Amino acid sequence: MHRRPNATVMTNGATKVRADCETSDHRPMERHMRRRSGPRPEAVLVALAIIVAGTLGSGAGQSHAQDNTGTYRLDESWPQYPLGSQFEMGSGIAVDARGIVYAISRDRDHWAGHPLSMTRYRGTGSIWMFDRSGTYLGKFAEDQEFIGPHSLYIDGEGFVWVVDRDGHQVTKLTPDGTPVLTLGEYGTYGNDESHFNGPTGVAFLPGGDFVVADGYWNSRLVWFDADGEFLKQVGEYGNGPGQLGVVHAVALDARGRLLVANVCGGALHPYVTVRGQIAEERLQPIPGCTSRFDVFNQDGSYEGPWSVVGGTLTLSIAAYGNRIFAGTTGSERGRQDLVIVNAETDTVVDIIRSADVYVHQMALDPTSGDIYVASVYPEHGGESRGPEGPSFVRWTR
Repeated sequence: MHRRPNATVMTNGATKVRADCETSDHRPMERHMRRRSGPRPEAVLVALAIIVAGTLGSGAGQSHAQDNTGTYRLDESWPQYPLGSQFEMGSGIAVDARGIVYAISRDRDHWAGHPLSMTRYRGTGSIWMFDRSGTYLGKFAEDQEFIGPHSLYIDGEGFVWVVDRDGHQVTKLTPDGTPVLTLGEYGTYGNDESHFNGPTGVAFLPGGDFVVADGYWNSRLVWFDADGEFLKQVGEYGNGPGQLGVVHAVALDARGRLLVANVCGGALHPYVTVRGQIAEERLQPIPGCTSRFDVFNQDGSYEGPWSVVGGTLTLSIAAYGNRIFAGTTGSERGRQDLVIVNAETDTVVDIIRSADVYVHQMALDPTSGDIYVASVYPEHGGESRGPEGPSFVRWTR
C-alpha cells in the first residue's frame, strides 16, 4: 500500500487514524485512535438544531416544503467553478451550519477502463467548498487521498464524513480537516468486521452510534458505536423481504426509521467490479428484481418497503427535520425527479421534476431551505462532458 498523509491503524475490528504511520496491505498495526484534544464543536450542534427546527417545523405551514408541486427553480448561476477545474463526476454534497457547501467529485477519467482497477485512481483534494452565492472558497482536507468517493456528510457536531466506495473506507474529519476516525482498510475489500466492499453511505443514530451502508458489493448495513467499534450487521443479497441488492443510500428520518435506497444489483455490478471482488452470479440481475426504498428500525429489524416513492431506479434518500428527500426515476428520459415527503404523514408535498441527470446525493441548507444536488454521468442526460459539470446544482425558491 502507498503511504498516506494519515495512515490507517487497525484496532479490534475498526480502523482508526494515527498521523505519521505507515501500513502495508495485510499488516495492521495495533494502536489506539489518537483523540483530538480541545472542545467539541457543540455550538455548531446547537445552532443547527435551532435552524432546522425553525426551517422544517413539524406543524403545517412551518415547513419549507409546503404542499405545492414544482415550487423550486434551478439557480443557473450556481456555482462558479474555478478555472481549469473538472467537475464531471460529482458524487457527494453537504452543507454546514454556516451555509458553506462541501462538494466531492471523482476525477474525470475515473471510469476510463473496464473492468476497473480502482487503485489506479488515487486522487487528492477531492472536496471543494462554495458559499451560497456560488463563490469558490477552496479545497477542504486537501491532503486526503480518496479512490472513488461516493457520498459526503456533515453530522450534528460539525464533523465531515467521507464515504470512499472504491477505497473501501469511511473517514470522519474535524471541521478543520483533521481525520479522527477511519473505518476499513485503504484499497482493500472484504466482508468482515473491519473491512467494507463498496460502502455507499452513513446514517447517524441518537446517542452516537451510526450505520454504514456497505452497499455496492456486500449488500449489508453495519452498526458501529461512537468510537467506531463494530456492533452488528444486517442484510444479505437478494430481492426478498429484508434482503438487499445495492444499498445505494441510507438515512434516518424524524420518526426514527432507517430508510434504504435498495437498487437491483446486477445492472450496476459488471462495469465497476474487478474480477474476484464479488461472486460471479451477482453480475447478472436477480430475476424479477424491483428497485425500491425499504424501512428498517434502529435495531436492524426489517419493517417492509417504503412505497410512498417508487420508480425503476430508487437511487438516493436523505432526511432533514420532518422532510424526506428521495431521488428516483424521472418524468423525463435520462433525468431523475427529487420527491419531497412529509415524514410524519408519509405524503408527497413537493416534486422537483428533472432535478438532475442522476440525483446521486442531495443536501439541504437549513437556513435558506435551498436544495443542493450532486450528479454523476452528466452525459447520460444529454449534456456534453466539460470542465463545469453539471455535477453540482442548486434548487431554490
